[in-house]
Amino acid sequence: MKNSKLNFLSVASLVTFFAVVIMFTLGVWQIQRAQEKTDRLLSIQEAENAGQMTLHNLLKDNSNNMLDMSISMEGEADPIRYFLVDNKINQGRVGYHVLVPIKTLQGWVLANFGWIAAMNSRNTLPAVKLHSDLTEYFGMVTIPTKNVMVQETAKLDGEWPKLLQQVDIEIMQQHLQQDLLPFVVLLNQDLESGFERHWQRVVMPPEKHLAYAAQWFLLAIAAVVIFVVAHRKKQQRNTYESR
Repeated sequence: MKNSKLNFLSVASLVTFFAVVIMFTLGVWQIQRAQEKTDRLLSIQEAENAGQMTLHNLLKDNSNNMLDMSISMEGEADPIRYFLVDNKINQGRVGYHVLVPIKTLQGWVLANFGWIAAMNSRNTLPAVKLHSDLTEYFGMVTIPTKNVMVQETAKLDGEWPKLLQQVDIEIMQQHLQQDLLPFVVLLNQDLESGFERHWQRVVMPPEKHLAYAAQWFLLAIAAVVIFVVAHRKKQQRNTYESR
């Protein structure tokens, strides 16, 4: 009987211990995410204070943190060789982001022209009208991140447009067979462009991450309190029954 009670206590202790460790780890992770968001907001503020730069000056000044910088550039868009990035949601509608290579004096750079809606059939890609005239573009620099779990299926067959699952500059360079600058320019809002551009640089504010962290820590404390109270009650019951 004692052995069964000890086994039950050991299992309960282990379960509580691992639950507390997991919840505490999640709380710490949320605090780290809050700090990352705070740093990101500071970076955005610094970029806004710096004002707009030309692409030439941005590349010339190596001391600058390119992320979030407002830039202008003059170039010619490739109206044939462009990319559609899949599974982009805009106001509850499914669609694509249109990424177009632009030839500038500083090299080829990818510009995100914005969101377009998907067709009724997933087998049909929407037609995109692009102009190849020399144009001055205005936008904001972003550095794409890759999800290693995503596998691209687009073939290197020379057919365009290319449907991709994420923005991967290395993969895009292979399709284009030419070098690209290591960032993407999110073009500014232009109602006449036909694209929807609602860029959200920070999805969740730091305060929300801190609130989630507090919840995880409170749950961890609650788990410990429940375990201690339950253990004491069980001891009291055992003491009463042994009399």
